[in-house]
Amino acid sequence: MVGAGHPEVAAAEAPAASIENLDPRLHPECDPVARQMPGTEKAISYRKALEKALLDTDPRSHRAMIEELQRSGVPMQTLAIHLFSPVAAQLGNQWCDDEIDFMLVAVASTRISMIINHLSHVSSHRAQEDRPVRRVLLARTGRAAHTIGVAIVASCFREMGWMVDGGVDTELDDTIYTRLSNTPYHLLGISVGQVDQLDECTRTIRRIHANPTTRRMKIAVGGPAVLAHPAAFNRIGADIVAHSALQVVSYADGIRA
Repeated sequence: MVGAGHPEVAAAEAPAASIENLDPRLHPECDPVARQMPGTEKAISYRKALEKALLDTDPRSHRAMIEELQRSGVPMQTLAIHLFSPVAAQLGNQWCDDEIDFMLVAVASTRISMIINHLSHVSSHRAQEDRPVRRVLLARTGRAAHTIGVAIVASCFREMGWMVDGGVDTELDDTIYTRLSNTPYHLLGISVGQVDQLDECTRTIRRIHANPTTRRMKIAVGGPAVLAHPAAFNRIGADIVAHSALQVVSYADGIRA
């Protein structure tokens, strides 16, 4: 009865009622914090165009997309959360459902990584003198090519003014300990590709905590394995088990230099 008497209220509440049924990976705007990010609606409006450009046989399409996103004025962090992450997830779903073949996915993945890296480095050139220096090392477990998520997280940290080391080419191996000992990082981010790499992550975290030089550093884990089996990672010693880029950057925002 109230809705009938106030159609404008009913219209405003309708999206909220249906939002519960949306996949949060494809619709990060379901999160009330994510919805408050500047430029959210504009970023969402680019999803179809970006997906089309990534799959277009003409390479000029994704180049034009880079230029369009640069002109848009949407912050890189908003693009990462509301555009790149859901489009990458959608491509993954289409591959799993045999809607597109592996070669198309490979080309699209390369293109979206190029777009992210280009926009991220352009964004990072803005003045950061008024921000305290914080440093993050990003790494991924081996035997997996889960690189888009790492690139998205890296772009978010650069937008926040962090110094970002490592990334998609940095694997979680013995060289990590040397890097952590030689440089005072505030955070180590680990992207885990497969759940059978859980023990490897646990050993790494325990070794870091056992070293007086690195024990106070925060550790975040995320990636495909965490999304698929989140409960398995709750007791491995990480400071945060992140199910999305938004979660890890929100946590990191509270870390002081």
